[in-house]
Amino acid sequence: PSGGLRGAWRPWLSDDRTMEMIRALVHAMPPAARAARDKLEHQPWPIVEDLLSGIIDGWTRQAMLIESMGETIEGRDPGADPHVAWLGGLITEGDSVDAPGPIRAEVVKRVRNWIGGLEERGANAEWRLLLRVNEPVDEGEIKDMEAPPASLMWSVSFHLQAVDSDEAIVDAADLWLLPTDTVTIHGRRLDEPQELLLAELARSARLFKPLERALDQSEPIELLLQTDDAYEFLREIRPLLKEQGFGVEAPAWWDSPTGRLGARLRLDPPDEELGPDSGPGVTSAAGPQLGLTTLVNYHWEIAIGDTTLSLHEFEQLASKKAPLMKVGGRWVEIRPEDVEAAIAFIKENPGGEMEVGEALRLAYTADVGQTGVPVLGMETSGWVTALLGGEDGELPELAAPEAFQGSLRPYQARGLSWMSFLQRFGFGVCLADDMGLGKTIQLLALLQAEREEARRNATSQKTGMRGPTLIVAPMSVLGNWQHETRRFCPELNVKIHHGAERLQGDPFVADAILHDVVVTTYALVHRDREFIERVPWSRLVLDEAQNIKNPQAKQSQAVRQIPAARRIALTGTPVENRLAELWSIMDFLNPGYLGQAATFRKKFSVPIERYHDASRAGQLRGLVRPFVLRRLKTDPDVVSDLPEKIEAKEYCHLTPEQAQLYENCVKRMLTEVEQSEGMHRRGLVLSALVKLKQICNHPSQMLKDWDAGEGKPPDVSRSGKCVRLMEMLEEIIAEGDQALVFTQFRQMGHLLAVMIRHELDRDVFFLHGGSSQTARVDMVDKFQKGDKKRPIMIASLKAGGVGLNLTAANHVFHFDRWWNPAVENQATDRAFRIGQTRTVFVHKYVVSGTLEERIDEMIEQKTELAEQIVGAGERWLTELDTDQLRDILTLRADAVGDEEEA
Repeated sequence: PSGGLRGAWRPWLSDDRTMEMIRALVHAMPPAARAARDKLEHQPWPIVEDLLSGIIDGWTRQAMLIESMGETIEGRDPGADPHVAWLGGLITEGDSVDAPGPIRAEVVKRVRNWIGGLEERGANAEWRLLLRVNEPVDEGEIKDMEAPPASLMWSVSFHLQAVDSDEAIVDAADLWLLPTDTVTIHGRRLDEPQELLLAELARSARLFKPLERALDQSEPIELLLQTDDAYEFLREIRPLLKEQGFGVEAPAWWDSPTGRLGARLRLDPPDEELGPDSGPGVTSAAGPQLGLTTLVNYHWEIAIGDTTLSLHEFEQLASKKAPLMKVGGRWVEIRPEDVEAAIAFIKENPGGEMEVGEALRLAYTADVGQTGVPVLGMETSGWVTALLGGEDGELPELAAPEAFQGSLRPYQARGLSWMSFLQRFGFGVCLADDMGLGKTIQLLALLQAEREEARRNATSQKTGMRGPTLIVAPMSVLGNWQHETRRFCPELNVKIHHGAERLQGDPFVADAILHDVVVTTYALVHRDREFIERVPWSRLVLDEAQNIKNPQAKQSQAVRQIPAARRIALTGTPVENRLAELWSIMDFLNPGYLGQAATFRKKFSVPIERYHDASRAGQLRGLVRPFVLRRLKTDPDVVSDLPEKIEAKEYCHLTPEQAQLYENCVKRMLTEVEQSEGMHRRGLVLSALVKLKQICNHPSQMLKDWDAGEGKPPDVSRSGKCVRLMEMLEEIIAEGDQALVFTQFRQMGHLLAVMIRHELDRDVFFLHGGSSQTARVDMVDKFQKGDKKRPIMIASLKAGGVGLNLTAANHVFHFDRWWNPAVENQATDRAFRIGQTRTVFVHKYVVSGTLEERIDEMIEQKTELAEQIVGAGERWLTELDTDQLRDILTLRADAVGDEEEA
């Protein structure tokens, strides 16, 4: 040809895996990327290919522009050698292929043949050679700490593995038995597998010469290696093979720090007076405030994995000079440099006293570059084991307080003992149990135990810690704390600090000191911080502690600045999206323990979140485990403690808008009923009751001021119920659970469905009276399959209350109450029935200070009026006189929440 040639590097786009990635790039392309007027004519595929080609050509050419590569073509004539001509366009700064016409034609011919060979290879581009290192099978009489004999053989077995699936593997031994040249494995076509295996073995033999021995066999399946050769393969050759795209599997212990010689930190109690012998029942109400500065005795031990070595054993080990040995019944790597570093480290670190915080950081985050030897965690004894061992340590048992009204389940009693023990030493702790497992009552039991301990100290003239506990919670759960405290610990003197009439300044400080517990909101902590900080708080508790996940937020900064002797965080989701959220909670509990935010991000967040660094994840887990207690509903110990159904009430508040609508409705209804009688009066009462229930649900349900056609979702913040429902559903979705939400009103179900789609980015099923039988069956079938795309089903009580099997759900929400226990139980039984394998959690919503709370109290107290309710809906209310109606319907002062800034 007369035209010139240009050399360029281009991406290989001839296999399915690459094409999937290209499609993803095309799909993610912003419109602005297609706005330029050029030869690509705004077409997405050409634009992406052109972008990739430019990037790959630039990077590759830059990497190839090195002195050694330049020497390979220096002095050679591109006019006489097609390869030199082609390389001249690929590895130099210019891309021109300088060659006369005949040579240019030969270059084109050879390049096309080469690319054609790539396309043939592309048919099997989804498969690669996998080399698996296997420990010796017949180890004879090999004993611990004994050098392996020369006759001991390791094996490297051969396999083919799908590039995009680690599980799709076919053994070489099976390949040689295949009767055809084509086979489909795990849905993937594999052509000429035997030829592919031999070709890949030949390619890998360029990096590891002993593999050439396998090619001498007619049907190779493995390569046998002596211990020294196996060690060379694992340490030196394996990384090279992986770089070239081969799969290489090492024994599980190879990449684990426990498979190497290292040092383990040993911690022992410095003073038995601080241990359990001084009183296992001592709570946080008394005792030293030490925290991360608690001193413990320490010394270092030589260890391999779980095996601790004596000095004599270590000297024996070092004398063997074998790279791979058996210690503690498992193979381990003994690097000569590790032996030398361990000897030097032990000599330089004889032991002594150390602060707990420093010990934990050293045990779990020590850098080998600083210590010279891998640090393999720590061992503890005495009360230090309970202090740092979390739930696994032998904690001093703390019985439920005498005045606690109820019984603690075994796992809850363990949580109480755990909090009490660690708080006694001044550590901040995070109780991170799943939603529904009773974090609130565990905390209340601790507060009651402290009150009783303080009373005993006062009687025996001991000195104990004084001061109230401050609980900071979202507005949506403020009512829960008030009601749960009255129910389980009525002896506790509780103050709710919120509302326009709340005490401020000196009166607040004087009043707070007289209470055991003060409960307020995150927004008010920021707003009233000036005088809240003046109270001598004995403890600061954050409920739904994920509210401080952003450390820069005003409310996060406000709670951190409140002085308190001890701190507790309660949350069902300690990490929602990013590890920075865990840092924020831990820094509140034990300031400075995980370092500065920037340091934490560099050391843990980036390696774990971006690169999935298992080693750093293990370090972080070791650091936080002593201070975080998390039990899941699926844990065997918890499941055995739980009944099949747990019912709880969720007390919500009215927003100011709801309260105004509620009061106006009550006033208008009372005025009208005084001037009417008979059926007309009863109709007015029933109509007003429906409106009041709608107002408690969401103002838009009563006002009908939301139009789906406008495209905007209903405002969740206008309803206290809706705010709390979104919070709880978000946690349920994060846990991978499914939920049923029952409402009496079809319109409210529609509002909730739109809110969930917008707030939680999940589609929902909505089953109501207008659903056809076909749609009903389809919704139930898909919900039962549990594909996680639509984990929530909303059902109107009449349409979904009976005749359905919805056991995929283990949470049931009664968003608005029917005031008939039998009807509610029927709805609950859609999930709590034969076929249900998990504990069902039932959440009944009640708006504090409204008719919902009054009627719920009547049902609980089983009064004469409650007997009339059962089976009668709301009609009994129509028979009450005006004064009785006023008493039941009038809004109480504690019903209204604040208009708070997030």
